[in-house]
Amino acid sequence: MKINPQTTITMLDPGFVTLLNEQLKDTTLSDSGIVALNFRDPTYCYENGGFHPVEIHVDSNGDIQCITDFAYFGQPPFVELGIELDWNFEHDSFRQFDSFYELECGRSLLGLYTRNFTAY
Repeated sequence: MKINPQTTITMLDPGFVTLLNEQLKDTTLSDSGIVALNFRDPTYCYENGGFHPVEIHVDSNGDIQCITDFAYFGQPPFVELGIELDWNFEHDSFRQFDSFYELECGRSLLGLYTRNFTAY
């Protein structure tokens, strides 16, 4: 399986596509026909920050269904991990914190996000 570099709103950063294809080499599809790629920094915590956890869903055609970035919210002792950014290509929506927009509104941020993701 290989990533389709063209999403519904933009061409994906080539480095990002290469990174995802490397991750997909040794994966198998779930019964639902989707692969969930999880990227986690074990040192990420609400006290010191770090790289946010990211989950990317890819279907059997190599199309990315969603890219979700998680972050910690709240004040101790009530800190929880929640969705900060979510590009959902399957439902044509973009989410930032608890606000929902049309996918097109997340176009420029997606380009920046995938380039930064690859760099880190």
